[in-house]
Amino acid sequence: MMKRRDLLIAIAAAFAGLTPAVRSKTFSTGERTKNGKIPIVHITDLYHPPQDPDDHIDLATVAALIEYDLKGVILDTTRKFLLASPVGFDIQRDPGFIPVVQLGYILGCSIPVAAGPTLPLTRPEDDVVDRLPGEQAGVKLLLDILEECREEVVVSVVGSTRVLTAAYNRSPELVRRKVRSVLLNAGSTAGPKREWNVGLDPEAYVGLWRSGLPIHWYPCATEGGAFNPDHDRGTYWKTTHARIFRDLAPPVRAWFTYAFSSGHSGDIIGALADTDRSGAWDRILSEQRNMWATASLVMGAGRVLANTSQGWRFVPSSSVEGDTIWDWHLDRIEAQVNAKAEVQWRLVEDGGNALLFKRGRGPEFCSAMAEALGALLGSLLVSP
Repeated sequence: MMKRRDLLIAIAAAFAGLTPAVRSKTFSTGERTKNGKIPIVHITDLYHPPQDPDDHIDLATVAALIEYDLKGVILDTTRKFLLASPVGFDIQRDPGFIPVVQLGYILGCSIPVAAGPTLPLTRPEDDVVDRLPGEQAGVKLLLDILEECREEVVVSVVGSTRVLTAAYNRSPELVRRKVRSVLLNAGSTAGPKREWNVGLDPEAYVGLWRSGLPIHWYPCATEGGAFNPDHDRGTYWKTTHARIFRDLAPPVRAWFTYAFSSGHSGDIIGALADTDRSGAWDRILSEQRNMWATASLVMGAGRVLANTSQGWRFVPSSSVEGDTIWDWHLDRIEAQVNAKAEVQWRLVEDGGNALLFKRGRGPEFCSAMAEALGALLGSLLVSP
């Protein structure tokens, strides 16, 4: 049960629009548990076919980072992407169950997966208990994982915060006790324009910032928008599929080919043996890709971006010896959120209630990230 003092602080913070102070574990990152792994739950707006293909790449990145123990994937679905126009966004999609099941088959494991509610929260305190049974599964899966896992769990969010906020509202003591950190890929450091992931569910975003959970904030946008590759607080970078898919193992290549191609067959497992699909791969390699979440996932695993003798690589921070490191780190901040889902923040030397991403600027950042991610995805070893 929440202590009376903590309850009063939380209530006062909610009225003031502030985020309650959090305990010291907010400032740990990349720390492994006793079994040498970092338990992680990946909340993603993954669809089939993709609404934005970077979500498939992010999921593959989580799988390739051997530091992680992937406890589950929760699909952050929004109704307008499940319906064809004119009532929906463009084409009809399904929640991304198929790519998760396929990836589990490739890796030889079972990945727990469930979908969350399809409509935004009605208020920051909404626990979605009134939603349809099929939309309860994502919240329930997250709470079950937190309950059953012995260690604290990292939660990565690369979509809206709907599922996480609803889970917190439903069981705040459990979530605060078992979530080690929230890798939050959403929001803008400044400016009036609402960032995409925040716009999917503004009330959930407000609720998360008011929860007091240990947020590691990786903004998808800055005052100049969401597509500036040379901002020291922004996570955005851009590349081509040819650069990051250059060394994929055949089944992983088939997984991406199936996801990014039209005319899908019903045999979702048999398709993983087809690496050609009538020349579709050449078209895929020619495409460009906007990326945002890579830094959060890599830093959460305790790795750095280093220029090694083999080129730019994501390497464990403990194994860097004489390599050039691209500076990135998390700064302590004091942050508050208003009813419009706008976060105001300031740097602090001690204390604070969140951590904010910062990186060195330079024209080589996109190229370095692409080279390192290509090597990481190429390391995703699978059984033949």
